[in-house]
Amino acid sequence: MKLLLIAAVALLTVSCSNDNEKDDVTVDRKVAVLLPDASVIERWAIDKKNLENAMGRYGLDATFYVAPETEEGANMQVAQLRKVINDGVKYIVVTAIDYNKINESKLIEENPDVKVVCHDRFLVDNPHIAYISSANTKAVGHMQATFLLTCFRASGKSSMTLEILQGPETDVNAKDYYDGAMAQLKPFIDNRELIVKSQKKEYDQVKAGSWSVADGKSAMLDRLVSYESGECPDLILAAVDNQAQGVIEALTEKGITKTPVITGQDNSTIAKNNILAGKQAMTIDKSLEEMAFNTAMIVSGLVHNTPVQTIESVTIGSKEIPVLYSKLITKVRDSY
Repeated sequence: MKLLLIAAVALLTVSCSNDNEKDDVTVDRKVAVLLPDASVIERWAIDKKNLENAMGRYGLDATFYVAPETEEGANMQVAQLRKVINDGVKYIVVTAIDYNKINESKLIEENPDVKVVCHDRFLVDNPHIAYISSANTKAVGHMQATFLLTCFRASGKSSMTLEILQGPETDVNAKDYYDGAMAQLKPFIDNRELIVKSQKKEYDQVKAGSWSVADGKSAMLDRLVSYESGECPDLILAAVDNQAQGVIEALTEKGITKTPVITGQDNSTIAKNNILAGKQAMTIDKSLEEMAFNTAMIVSGLVHNTPVQTIESVTIGSKEIPVLYSKLITKVRDSY
């Protein structure tokens, strides 16, 4: 999967007002939205609220389905996908809990008249999706790594210690975050300016079972085994705010008073509180409201056969899937 630039086209700005279209009773405006629930990551409740608002503004008749981010929840999401397709819904937005299970079901492949839009998370190796509405996930990792490198250079030290925490392989974004960050960090790791004492550097070594705080804490406790009692890494690449919180809980449990530089993403409430308290250094705000309106705009374009033009795409197989990205904003203490 690689990002490609396609012909430079101005991004369509579509009005949220569809007054002229309200009289068109022949248009099928039914949309199914399949999301994770907020039991692991609070932002999914925010996404649901944002999508409800955006779909309503575009005059779409959206029905929402949620499932927990567990193996059982992934199976439930596949069942939800099957149900809405069997119910005749032609426009589906999905944030995959486990993209492998959706691909293995072949539901999208076997129903080519159904238009599927990926929200936030890509469906890897599935050329049958219509659009992707997301943030540039490699750019998220790049921004986190750049922040850490800025702190390293500002320290004036010849070397600092670093540990890496990433997410589950069921979420393709996790590997993208890792790749984006490691493109920046690897040269410094290779020349020993950044020292990973745990020796856990490859994605398969740093991935977690889930995005939960508990798994983040477990991962940090595992890394601390490589450090002397009372010591911790100088820099911690935590992919999301939940992992940052897990890191903080692990340090507290071990009685470590040193405050490392910890990254995050999602701009969650817990991250804001940790940043204001000086416990977390930064988070990435993925402009969730903008992403929701991008998703609704894409669906509205499909419903009315006026496809949204984008300037970027993801190549899956031999097909280019158009992508619409939301803004990324680095949030630090002075941002609040």
